[in-house]
Formats: sequence, structure tokens, C-alpha cells
Amino acid sequence: MHFSKTYNKEVFCLEGDWNKNLKHQTSVQEVLTFLKKNRNIDYIHRHCGTRENIAYYLKQWQLKRYKDYSILYIAFHGKPNQILVGKEIVTLDELAEMLGPNCHNKIIHFGTCHTLNTDLRHIKRFLRKTNALCVCGFGKEIKFVEGCVFDILLIDMLQEFRNLNSVQLYVKQYYKSLAEKLEFKLIHL
Repeated sequence: MHFSKTYNKEVFCLEGDWNKNLKHQTSVQEVLTFLKKNRNIDYIHRHCGTRENIAYYLKQWQLKRYKDYSILYIAFHGKPNQILVGKEIVTLDELAEMLGPNCHNKIIHFGTCHTLNTDLRHIKRFLRKTNALCVCGFGKEIKFVEGCVFDILLIDMLQEFRNLNSVQLYVKQYYKSLAEKLEFKLIHL
């Protein structure tokens, strides 16, 4: 039950602004470009500044033409049990409502600080509401570059394994100290 149907998993990324100063061009898009050039992983990347942007693109992601984009990469500032979209807060429950029960065989990665630093019941409720294969992300404040490096490693691992337990074991074996430092979690039902 904790298996992805395919090895190749394309990435659908929604990203918020990292800095109030728009002259700073910090973005995870370079992570995605690196994975495209070096692993041939296709991606779609969209910036979202409002709750409505997120809802719109999540509906787009669920269209049949994007079925191969089985990794949803959510890259925003975060707090426990929520992401920050501009000045708005979007909770895991609100994201689950936007997604609906249409995430079968999908992996949702929160490239955010703190979002998964919440009661396991909240995360499992999110998984049940969305029918996602798994949720992963970080439980604490992370440095941008360290988070990006781990995101590259994670997305690469997700290409190698269909069994999520194998991903967890690989992380423990090869990246244990970094995963612990970032409080990385991979949760499935």
C-alpha cells in the first residue's frame, strides 16, 4: 500500500515569495532546473502570492494532462500545521479541502519550515482527506540552501524507489544527520 505506481515522478511546484524585497530572487526553481538537467525530471513551477492562486493551481495539477506530475512540491514559509502565503495563513486542513480526495498515488512534499512540526493526527487527517500516498517535509526552521540540497536528494530518491519504506531506510542510512538536523519526516498511512 505504500508503493508508488511508477519510478519516474515529475514535479509540480508551487512557490511563495521568500523575501519581502522583490529584488532578492531566491527561488527553488534552480533546484528543479538542476534535477531536469541532471536527472531528466520534468517540472512545472508556479509562483503563488494568494490563497486563490494556490487553489487555482492545485485544481490545475489534478487535471488528467498532469497525471505524471506525481510529486507536489510546496515551497513557502511555514509554521506548525500551516504555510504562509503572503500575509495569509493556509492550514493543512485548508490545503486538504483545496485538494479534495484526488491525490491517489501522489506525494506531497512541504519544502517549508515547521509545517510538519504538528501533531501526527493533523498529518494523518490530511492524508486521509487527500488520499495522498505520503506527506514529507521539515519540522523546524531550516536554512534555505540546506533545505534545497535535501529537496534535491529527496526528489532523486523518489525516482529510485517505489516503496516509501525504502526511501525512509535510504535516508536513515545515507543522510541521517542532515535529516535529523532538518527534522525531516515522511509519513504515510
